[in-house]
Amino acid sequence: MARKRILKGYFFWSEFIAAVLIVVFLLQGCSGDEPRPQNKPPGVQGFTFFDLGANSLYSHSIRQELSQKLGPDAVSQKNTMDLSINYKGFLEEHFPALSELNQRLNWPPRQRVEHETTKLVYRYARKQNTPFNYVELFFSDDSLKPLFFKITAGPEGGSMVDTILKKYGQPKEFAWGQMEGRTLFWEEGRDVFMVSSFINRWNSREYLICIYFVENLEEMLKSEETRRVAEKERMRKAGRSAF
Repeated sequence: MARKRILKGYFFWSEFIAAVLIVVFLLQGCSGDEPRPQNKPPGVQGFTFFDLGANSLYSHSIRQELSQKLGPDAVSQKNTMDLSINYKGFLEEHFPALSELNQRLNWPPRQRVEHETTKLVYRYARKQNTPFNYVELFFSDDSLKPLFFKITAGPEGGSMVDTILKKYGQPKEFAWGQMEGRTLFWEEGRDVFMVSSFINRWNSREYLICIYFVENLEEMLKSEETRRVAEKERMRKAGRSAF
């Protein structure tokens, strides 16, 4: 009898341990089958044009997407950059910080100053059922971030202003007298979104939309200065080693 009780106890604990091992195995298997959470890309920040914002990165796929929306493009590298708009002295009068930045982008004066950038130009966006007459987009070749967007539209651009107002809220605004000009603008950090409207030479209302990604422009200028310093040092060392 005692032996039977021992055997029963043995089989009981054997079955119990086996059951526990099966449960542990199943739990491990289930946890192994669970998909790992994927890191989501950061949301687009600040002012945008077709979902391209300050932290977007230029790529071939982005260029393809833009071509689908805006039609064929013209692309160029090593471009000059001029942030000036509306009339001579406009930035200096109303946006002195942007005017100073523009001077730095074009220093020294009266020389062709090229920057490591990719420029996309769209001249046939209206054929894609958009209100845009002309679109010009600059991206840094170093950071791949957007630098300066410049978009023009005809009288149909008025409907875009309503959309922009709903998205960004009440702007600051001022009239500038010439050509019945008026500018609305929003600021986020140092970046500026600007909408100007005026009467063009054909006596028609025209809209100019600009996005100045100031932080990205400053980042590009710092990278260029670093390269200039490194190049000067390289040339200095090369000169010393020549003799």
